[in-house]
Amino acid sequence: MPAVPETVAVLGLPLHLCPDYGEWVRSRRTQGTHIVTLNAEMAMLAERTPPLATILHRADLIVPDGAGVIFYLWLRRKKQRRCPGIELAAQLIEQLGQEGNTQPIILFGAAPGVAERAAQTWRSRFPHLTIQTQHGYLTDAEKTAFADQLTDLNPALVLVGLGVPRQEYWIADHRDRCPHATWIGVGGSFDIWAGTKQRAPRWLRDNHLEWLYRLYKEPWRWRRMLVLPHFALRSLLP
Repeated sequence: MPAVPETVAVLGLPLHLCPDYGEWVRSRRTQGTHIVTLNAEMAMLAERTPPLATILHRADLIVPDGAGVIFYLWLRRKKQRRCPGIELAAQLIEQLGQEGNTQPIILFGAAPGVAERAAQTWRSRFPHLTIQTQHGYLTDAEKTAFADQLTDLNPALVLVGLGVPRQEYWIADHRDRCPHATWIGVGGSFDIWAGTKQRAPRWLRDNHLEWLYRLYKEPWRWRRMLVLPHFALRSLLP
């Protein structure tokens, strides 16, 4: 059994500290794992949304995705590198590709065609991988059919790009169909892999300013970003 990571409370949510999250997930792959990538926005949303908070408390691994969470840890003298969900998801795909895994990988979410283009990016690196895709714009009947398909496919990894909190709710509702799979909500990662959007330059990411780049590229996010100063103030409280 892998060692249990140290847990730190972030606004009442359990955050796990680990030197290598990808290796920890790999060490318990057949047990099934729900991974949550926590940022300030999600933490504040969970505080006022009990159903979401319940799902996060039940997750097997919560990693620090956002700069605000790293700031929260720094104030409490906890050293932990940021773990962006897109990078953790990529690490998990690479592990499966390098190991010659034969179980499918599922990419679910984003606009029609985006997940498939993202899958093609990964197939070009690991041609033997089986990657199944499904866009996130489904009718009720299509949602039921896709859920049934999941059970039949028995995937090793399910990446869900529906945005917060829809992806967390969806994972919680469907995880029991593939209890041995690794599940992770990846937000807009498919768009990055598909080439329809770009990540912030490395120097911005290394200086915890990726959120600023996203605001520049998508100014409609400004209302969502209002939680950042609120979270920062909360971080200063004991």
